[in-house]
Amino acid sequence: MFTAATESEEEVPSLLWGLDPIFSAFARLYIKDVQEMKESKQVPGIFFYNRHPVRQVDILGTVVLIKERDACYTYGVDDGTGVISCTCWKNPLAQQRSLSDFRPHPSTSSGLDLAEQIRKLEVAVCQKTRLEIGDTIRVRGCIQIFRQQREIKASMYYKVDDPMCEVLISRMLELPHLYRDIYDQPFQLQEEAQSQGAAYMLGSITELSKKIRDFLLKNKIQSFYQQELETVEALVSLVKEDGPRTAEQTDSKDGPCSKLIRDSFTEAIKVLQKKGVLFQKSKNPQDMYFVTEQDKELHKVTLEVLRADCKRPKYAEKGCHLNYILNCIQQRYSPFVSKDVIHCLLDWMETNSDVVTTMEGYYTVF
Repeated sequence: MFTAATESEEEVPSLLWGLDPIFSAFARLYIKDVQEMKESKQVPGIFFYNRHPVRQVDILGTVVLIKERDACYTYGVDDGTGVISCTCWKNPLAQQRSLSDFRPHPSTSSGLDLAEQIRKLEVAVCQKTRLEIGDTIRVRGCIQIFRQQREIKASMYYKVDDPMCEVLISRMLELPHLYRDIYDQPFQLQEEAQSQGAAYMLGSITELSKKIRDFLLKNKIQSFYQQELETVEALVSLVKEDGPRTAEQTDSKDGPCSKLIRDSFTEAIKVLQKKGVLFQKSKNPQDMYFVTEQDKELHKVTLEVLRADCKRPKYAEKGCHLNYILNCIQQRYSPFVSKDVIHCLLDWMETNSDVVTTMEGYYTVF
């Protein structure tokens, strides 16, 4: 998260934007990323996050600034990562009226009093659209540039009644999963593959890597050799379904089918290594692989580093940065542990409430 598109990235052609579901949705992004996203060179008002075209966002935060104009309010909204201005048009039902203006109408003998129902609606609209400093607000709208400043032009906004901060906490827990599973996965087009067969193979390897990860976590496997993994029939069958099926090919121990299985598992393991799910303690690809989320020794060393250093005055307030944690782990555990591994580990530990993110890239323990 917090990684907007770089200048060197090529924009997806505008005719293909509709293929990305994010383009039609209200993207739930951190305000920091809304502020830093690169604007499209093809169509003004469209922005890119990790090659995903974004035109409308959904933010939740605290009102820290209020400016009133004749037709609208400008709210400064802070979600902890940044502040952005939101232009929110006044609702005619609530404009220039206070709650005392909504006096009950005399009830009639009929079961439903339409005037009374309208009055209740007016009261609700008034309560939800009158905000003060410190209130929690949810805003949905398009991103626009006004006077060289990026802001959100609201299509919908309302005050969130959240005295126990339950809504804010729910959003805080939801966003890391959205970033990891959706936003931080670059928008890829099938045409970018070298050929149709290569794209199909890529999809098969991706599916195999997911099944391998599920198998390792379900069975709580801490370490393994690739040869051991290739004996798991449930995983091998995934490769065989797309591989050669003739008796001559499948019966040969060193035939094309065996090579396909070995190559498929090798590529799937590489995918998991890039994501930090797996790692090795040497450069030899034939050596043992370790499962990041199951390696108890790695967990222990990481917690020891955080517990010891977060007590020091230098790290007491913000916690330890990801790069500092990585450096300590490489010295105390293994020099071959990568940044992706530590990032995956800390995400998993945060999900299990072992560590807490204090700000971008910083972690601490209770």
